Amino acid sequence: ETDPRLQRAVARMIPRLEQRTGIALSHVVASDSIGATLLIDCDGPGEKIQGIDEDESYSIESDSHSITLHAATTVGVIRGLETVLQLVDADAHHYFVPGVSINDVPRFRWRGLLIDVSRHFEPVSEVERTLDGMAAVKLNVLHWHLSDDQGIRVESRRYPRLQKLSSDSLYYTQAQVREVVAYARDRGIRVVPEFDMPGHSTAWFVAYPQYASAPGPYSIARNWSGSPAVFDPTRESVYRFINGFIGEMSTLFPDAYWHIGGDEVNATQWKQSARIQKFMAAHHLADNAALQAYFNQRLSRILISHHKRMIGWDEILHPDLPRTTVVQSWRGTQYLGQAAAQGFSGILSAPYYLDAMKAAEQHYLADPLAGDSTLTPDEISRVLGGEACMWAELVSQGSIDSRIWPRLAAIAERFWSPRSVTDVADMYRRLAIENARLEQFGLGQESHTDRYLRRIMNGPDIAPLSELLKLAEPVTLGQRTHTVTVTQLTPLVQIVDAARPDPPDRWRILQLVREYVSSPSTSVAQHDTLMHWFSEWRDLDPRVHDAAKRSPLAQAALPAADALASVGTIGLAALEARKSGMPLSKAWTDSAVVTLTAADKPQGLLHLVVVPAVRQLLQ
Repeated sequence: ETDPRLQRAVARMIPRLEQRTGIALSHVVASDSIGATLLIDCDGPGEKIQGIDEDESYSIESDSHSITLHAATTVGVIRGLETVLQLVDADAHHYFVPGVSINDVPRFRWRGLLIDVSRHFEPVSEVERTLDGMAAVKLNVLHWHLSDDQGIRVESRRYPRLQKLSSDSLYYTQAQVREVVAYARDRGIRVVPEFDMPGHSTAWFVAYPQYASAPGPYSIARNWSGSPAVFDPTRESVYRFINGFIGEMSTLFPDAYWHIGGDEVNATQWKQSARIQKFMAAHHLADNAALQAYFNQRLSRILISHHKRMIGWDEILHPDLPRTTVVQSWRGTQYLGQAAAQGFSGILSAPYYLDAMKAAEQHYLADPLAGDSTLTPDEISRVLGGEACMWAELVSQGSIDSRIWPRLAAIAERFWSPRSVTDVADMYRRLAIENARLEQFGLGQESHTDRYLRRIMNGPDIAPLSELLKLAEPVTLGQRTHTVTVTQLTPLVQIVDAARPDPPDRWRILQLVREYVSSPSTSVAQHDTLMHWFSEWRDLDPRVHDAAKRSPLAQAALPAADALASVGTIGLAALEARKSGMPLSKAWTDSAVVTLTAADKPQGLLHLVVVPAVRQLLQ
């Protein structure tokens, strides 16, 4: 009997193929293979509750008559159907799938995305659109960060004060959680919840202050500076509360894994409590790390009683924890190796922080198991894979798509494909194609900048700012929060929020400069294109200044526009010198280097992405 999940996967695939080709297709699955254009051969439905060892492999054989997709499980078919859609090509007259023979299997078992909905809440519709995109690039874990100092985002019927007092009325009902989990499962994606403890826990104590290490009252944290509020590891009532909460939530989240957070624990309340210090002495707990390990041991036993396996950030790494614990490395790649060496399974996130505004190229070349890894084969087997992280201090419902996509697709390929697949130029070529495919799910990364600029300019006259933001990206979280005060209540509608990380023109210009520098005497077309671009950068400055006269929010673009004009002027001079063969004076070159160095630093809250390309012309 056909798996209903498989039937739904096929039913989703057919209209996507129709939208790609404009061809009306039959929506009825034939009962036999005679005359079939696409034959799906699935050995079985797979695990009842998808797990880390689910078989996701598939094979595709296509010729001039038909396509055969075979997989051991429904999840394998879901992965293969995405590849079939990727294979659809066209000429002037026809759509077709080329003749191929593919045997595909993921390199890592854990390929995830963390979405933080505590700091800024995201509605179900946004989560589900993200799941559609994740399925398209063959990711298999949604790590749902559901609690932090800024809010608890799930309805609890056992502890209703959580949603009443600790959520600003922004939370998911239990029915909505079940909907998202089912939606993810239909796309071969597991949902792993994260409820932070003992730190990052202020919101718990807004509702239930009796479980904190110091008396309340507490209020929801609005800033990102970190809170001293922590659970009290010495009280039995705390563990009864946690057991009750996990028992209730475990019915909503069927996955075997449960994330406890465990990072950045501020021990101030522990140190200042004479009672807690007395407890530590009585239990021979030498320091705060030992006290946190004690808490985590108790927490692990609770999770085991609910058939859950504990995951935590790398601060939880401690020899006293059970080896079933999974350590997620965020502070550096070295913690992945340390966890594996001590017998723990691990997940790498350190290079994949999307809020760090790194280029897709940087994410793509960061590997969970780098070529110079010194891990033994046994230790390597404990590396489950990796997760990209979308933290939400500076992310709103309107901007999240632009912060996740399309860079996540490059990370997804890193997690799936062999380590040897590292051609950055080809990655960017294919990423542009995949980015266009992702738009069909309603993801708004391509429309993001102009949509924001129309609001900033209160109308359609956005061309100067739009051109500037093709060449500038947002500064990082740290750079922004050290420059201006941003809280949970700050409207994220500034120029920096309109900008996108790693705008496509960065790579195009860098490649063009590389081509020109490699053979300036024969690169006439590249020279002329660069002359045109550099002239536009120089001439854009007064246009941005004129736009800024019509909008206070547009004023923030002026530093980047001024710096870009200087970079364009330097680029024009460098091109002319190369073309004429007349070297630039040392004094001029030294001055240009100083200008470029300054331009490569944050310009207000924007960062110009084209400075490295112009710097190459001077070398």
